[in-house]
Parts: sequence; structure tokens; C-alpha cells
Amino acid sequence: MNRAPKAAVPVLCYHSVGDVPRDDTLRWSVSPGDFDEQMALIRERDHTPMTVSDYAAVLRGAAPLPPRPVLITFDDGFPDLAETALPVLLRHRLTATAYVIVARVGTAPSPHGDPSLDWDQLRELRSHGVEIGSHSWRHRALDCLGPAGLHQEVAASRQLLEDRMGASVRSFAYPYGYHSNAVRTAVRAAGYSSACGVKNALSHRDDDVFAIARVLIERDTGAAGIEALLRGTGWPLAWRGERLRTRGWRAYRRARHLVHGARTPLSEPTS
Repeated sequence: MNRAPKAAVPVLCYHSVGDVPRDDTLRWSVSPGDFDEQMALIRERDHTPMTVSDYAAVLRGAAPLPPRPVLITFDDGFPDLAETALPVLLRHRLTATAYVIVARVGTAPSPHGDPSLDWDQLRELRSHGVEIGSHSWRHRALDCLGPAGLHQEVAASRQLLEDRMGASVRSFAYPYGYHSNAVRTAVRAAGYSSACGVKNALSHRDDDVFAIARVLIERDTGAAGIEALLRGTGWPLAWRGERLRTRGWRAYRRARHLVHGARTPLSEPTS
């Protein structure tokens, strides 16, 4: 018997909404006008916005998949999420999931660093229906860390978020998308019920709830790119497990980390 084709579920991954370079490049900053146009398109096409935790319930078979689902996620926790993106989301009646780097919340940036949301802004986001998840403690490449480092980045970040917000934190996003079996084990052991990777592929009902596929939205993605994502075209369906090149890239990074302690660049997201 032929199985029905898998329905593509676009999971969009934004970073900054503004005209300021983030991580030393404008690549990760979508202009406010473009963001408004993209959110309007989602609303006009009558898509159903979901938080990651709501979608995770679908992947577990505990809830039905709504018509034309779409997930809007943000990584890193820049203040323009509250100042610029939130009003747009509210105007178009859309929800989202925000993954924050916990050690940066409410702290002044370094001379050449990027600013972060503060705790009041996080609470405001949550009060408007935005799910708050952890993007680790310090945004390190987790698959290069030992057990103690993993615990700090994964479990301690969740605990602090819950303590400061007074609410459960159920979802995690791997920095750079990097994860391994040990990292996934640490995420499950810390009490999360879902986690997002990257993959630059479309999610679907058979996707891995601890490696949900997302597509990075860049400055030049534009409305046409979002429309293609909503149609489920232009990107592959997510695969399970790791590709050979992903394992090879991890081995290289681990060796470099041991020798140099080098920080992995954001420009190399993987699955």
C-alpha cells in the first residue's frame, strides 16, 4: 500500500529583526519592513501558528496536526524581539517560540557584543503567548563539551529560566544546530520535551521531536522565500539521524576545540 505523502511543516528560524548587524553581519538581521511583510503573508495564507511545544505534542501523537501549520522561532534573544517583532506578531495574531541565551539575559553587552532581552521583556513576551525556551547558558558548541559543561549549558539554563520567570520551560534549541547522542541525552535528562535543530529542511509529522528541523531565515530570504516555504517547496523534507558530512564536521570541530578552544561560527549550522 502506498503511504500518503508527508505534509511539509515550515519551521522558520529568525535571529534579529532590525537593521543592525548581529554576530558581525547583517545576514542574520531581517529588516522590520520585510518581517512585517512576511508575517502578513502567513496571516493572508490562513496558516495556523503553533509554538514548538504545541507542535511537539503532534509529533508524539498526542494532538492532531492543524490545517496549514507554521512555526515561527527566534534564536539568541535580541531585544528587538520584544521591541520590534512582538508588535508585528500581535498585529497579525501570530504566536512564536523564543530561545534565549540565558547568561546574556539582563546583562550589558561587551564592547563588541550584541545586546540581549532583559527579564521584564521575557516576561512580557510570555504574557503575550510567546513560548520561552533555552538556547543554552553561553551558546557553546555542545557536542564538543564534557558532562559538566553540558549540565551547565542544558540543565542549569533551564533551571534559571524557570526560577526567574516562574513558569515551566519545555523546549531547547541547540546552539548552531549542533547535537550528538550525548547532547540529546542531556536535553532529555534535563526535563525538556522537545528540541530544535536547524537542517535547513522542512519538518513533517515523522520528524524527530528532539531534532526538529528548521530553516534559517536570512536578510535576503524575502517574501518570495517565505511563500515558497509555506507552499512546502524549495527545501527538502527533513531526514532522521545524521548525515556523514555532519559527523565528519563534528570530528573536525572537536579536534579543533581540544587544540585551540575555538568558538564555532554561526555561519556553519548543521544537523
